[in-house]
Order: sequence, then C-alpha cells, then structure tokens
Amino acid sequence: SVDILIPTYNEPVDMVRRTLLAARNVDYAHGTWLLDDGNRPEMAALARELGVHYLARTDNTHAKAGNVNYGLENSGGSLVFILDCDHVPVSSFLRETVGFFQDPKVAFVQPPHHFYNPDCYRKNLYLEDELANEQDLFFRVIQPGRNPSSSAIFAGSAAVLRRSALEEIGGCQTLCAIEDLHTGMVLHAKGYRSIFYERTMSGALSPENFMGYLVQRARWTRGGVQLFLLRNPLFQTGLSITQRAHYFASLLYFFHGWIRLVF
Repeated sequence: SVDILIPTYNEPVDMVRRTLLAARNVDYAHGTWLLDDGNRPEMAALARELGVHYLARTDNTHAKAGNVNYGLENSGGSLVFILDCDHVPVSSFLRETVGFFQDPKVAFVQPPHHFYNPDCYRKNLYLEDELANEQDLFFRVIQPGRNPSSSAIFAGSAAVLRRSALEEIGGCQTLCAIEDLHTGMVLHAKGYRSIFYERTMSGALSPENFMGYLVQRARWTRGGVQLFLLRNPLFQTGLSITQRAHYFASLLYFFHGWIRLVF
C-alpha cells in the first residue's frame, strides 16, 4: 500500500492543483495526502474538490521535515511517495518503482529530477537551447555514478520510501536544513540500500529568478555546513568508505561552482 504525501506552505493554488491532479491519477492503488503547513482555507477547499486527504498542523516546527513526519503519523501505507508541490509525476511512477521494494533492504527509490522551465542561467544568458539545466550535472552524471555503491542520495521529492525504514530512524531527520540528504545518509548507515532509477518520471520547476535561486542554494549550503559540523559523514558509523566519500563530497558540492561552469 502506498501513501502519496505532498507538503506545501505558501505555493499558489494552481501549482498545487496540477500536482494533486497528477498524483490522484497515478495508476496504482494509493491514498493522496495534501500536507498544508500554511493552514489555508483555499487548500482545504482544493482537497475537498479533488477528493484527497487534507492535513494541517497547528505549528511549523522543523519546516518540511516536520510536515512530512506529521503526514507519516496520520497515514498508514507501507510505502510513502513524497512529492514537492511543484513536482508533477507521470501516471506510471508507482508501477515502475514499487517492485524494487521486494528486496527488504531497499529503503528508497529515487528517479532524477527533470525541470521543464529554463534555470536562471539559461534564461538570463539567452542560451536556453544551448545549455543543459545546471542540476542535470547532479541528476544525470553524479547520481548514476553512485548507484553501484548504494550511495545515491534521497533528493527530498519524487522518491518512494519504505515506511518501516523511516520509522526505524525516527522519520525525516530534523537536525539540519538539508533533511533529505541527512535522512538518506542515516538510512544507509542502518544498512539499507538505495536505488537510483535512471528514468524521467516527473517534471518540476527550477527557481524562476535569481533571488529564488540564491535562497535555495544558501539553504542547501547552510545545511551542508551544519551536517559537516554536527553529523560528519566521514565519521558516521555504518557507512562504507565509499559512502562516506560520496556524502562528504555532497556537503562540499555547492562550494565549487567551477565544476558546474565546466559542465
């Protein structure tokens, strides 16, 4: 059984509607949950209109991680499919991914993220057709290279996870600003495997202006520093040497812009 969890806070109704419609029409038995940390009447009305479950917290503790954990507490599927509210899945998403969980050691399956609008570099340089999306470096080159050593990271959205594995580690981790990478690292340290499924299964939005880009990357970089200081993967018990190296590289990723410039 599968629960689709869609956390939202202040995003436009039309954006959330598009994701809910696609999630509702995924052709595998599931429940769809709208997790509204904004506690907005228009979101409650949207959930009623589309016939999906609606949950809202009384506070915003631990932001997205806390919101997802609240969704876990109030749902019961053996698998959870987490979608950011701008990620629109293809209808076959679950049919193509749930089979991996026949292996009891698989904790999560992560396909790549695909962005259907140009990122700010491509748009501002007028090179939308010449440049690849900046995040393709990570999702098309780095993540597949980590698959053989079970080091692919949980990217926070468009991924299916085993509920029992999440419950074993206390749900989504709340120690730092990059809860997704940290959660995947703890699952790997517990001996679970990950699968990076090299197939485009959803479409999402890149930040649409440079300020949005800076806010996003500042959070990711801040989270990397927090994790480096508080739960450094080089010293994380349970990780293989290869996994430690890959996770350590992830913490440094946003300090090295020249890599993406070469890409």
